[in-house]
Amino acid sequence: MSPKAALTAGTGTVMAELAVGLATDLASEPPLTVKTLADGTCRVQQCAMQGQAEDLSGQAGPHDGRTGGYSAWQGPHLGLTALLYLSGQSLPVGGFAWSQGLAAAVERGHAGTAEGVRRWLWGVLRLGFARNDLPLLLRMHAAVCSADADALARWNALMLAGRESRELWQEEIQMGRALRRMLHDQNMLPPWPLPDAAGYTACFAVAAVMLDQHARSMEPYCDAAAQQRAGLDAACAYVWSWLQNQVAVACKTVPLGQTAAQKLLLEFMPAVPQLAAQAAALPDEGIGSSLPGLALCSAGHERQYTRLFRS
Repeated sequence: MSPKAALTAGTGTVMAELAVGLATDLASEPPLTVKTLADGTCRVQQCAMQGQAEDLSGQAGPHDGRTGGYSAWQGPHLGLTALLYLSGQSLPVGGFAWSQGLAAAVERGHAGTAEGVRRWLWGVLRLGFARNDLPLLLRMHAAVCSADADALARWNALMLAGRESRELWQEEIQMGRALRRMLHDQNMLPPWPLPDAAGYTACFAVAAVMLDQHARSMEPYCDAAAQQRAGLDAACAYVWSWLQNQVAVACKTVPLGQTAAQKLLLEFMPAVPQLAAQAAALPDEGIGSSLPGLALCSAGHERQYTRLFRS
């Protein structure tokens, strides 16, 4: 078996192991405030005492313009700033112009209140993202990491086939085109060709890998597990970007107040890594979803009398 085939075959196994590990950590790890060392010292207290010792030794004084005793911190994870950039609402891909059927759902009364919006978003996340979008994103991320253009094209075609209305398909294509153009302008496209009709999800996977490598000064992933962890991080950024956009749509259409909007985002926040872990554990034959309510609302939006968004 060739190295590329071995990597592809092992993708599902590594994803499943990471998903099980993440679920176990979420269930078993106590809050930070109750974590203690063997001698009963809190980890936060240990960091503080270490900082005080450094101050007394003259390594870092409290007023010398440095980090005040936290010199052991080496900075955030190298890929974090890349994902913050990629999931930010200022990314010029035109996401603010699309509602993905939510505006029509509000118009029809399916999501006309804060509670209705909450139920709508939960349904799309559990039945759509966790079963279709995120599993495909993770596989596209793995394909980009291994420079497998054929695999990327195959998963991208499956993603486009799952966009059940003309507007949803246009959104995937046009946002992908904008993200691809941005990567091209910054000289961050991979050296191998992307699919001609690369959608937003495929381009997001490409951007996550290229920006992460840029943040690491073009250092490659050290092993397959690190590659898969980076894919799960990218999946969380993908979901969070979508959630921010959907809540912004609700603020304009319901209308939803800022307090209610932030309450929704905080409610969904703990579920984001769980959705990514669930998607990672899904086998290839389990990928796919059908959201008839979303498809009908999106199709009906084309004939809606008043439209603020393009979908």
